[in-house]
Amino acid sequence: MKRIVLLLSLIIFAISCDSSDDHSGGIQEEYIVHRNSELELENSEFGTFVDIVPGNKLVFEYHLSKAADPDIADSGYDEYLYFELEEGTEDFRLIDEGITISNAYLRRSCFCVFTDFRPLTDGEISGEKIGNNTWNISFDVEAAIEEDGEIVETITIQNSGTFKPE
Repeated sequence: MKRIVLLLSLIIFAISCDSSDDHSGGIQEEYIVHRNSELELENSEFGTFVDIVPGNKLVFEYHLSKAADPDIADSGYDEYLYFELEEGTEDFRLIDEGITISNAYLRRSCFCVFTDFRPLTDGEISGEKIGNNTWNISFDVEAAIEEDGEIVETITIQNSGTFKPE
């Protein structure tokens, strides 16, 4: 009987242990390039949202997801950056008007008032093609959130990574 209780205790203990080596702090990032695609905007009463649809461009998608802290209410959030370039693009540097031409949009999704996509208003995106369908891209960009014609907040993200197909 003691052996059965001891065995069951060991099994329960082993099952309850977390064996993951996740040192990311609950942060996950994706750097994806979509070939033969384009961005499509959808405007609704809740704001502007971006979809990736079939097309003739390269669409670059960055997604950062930070898991919620169970000790802090509404603490998780997501950030998204989407932009498109002409198919066949190799190395590039987008600043000022280049950001506008690239149809670039930024979104922060959290427990906050404004969670729709906003066009980039400032910053730089630069990339180098390092292989077939693979780019090293760095970005330091911002988007203004306007309400009644006044800027009430600015979203800024800065990062770099290797974008490649899923």
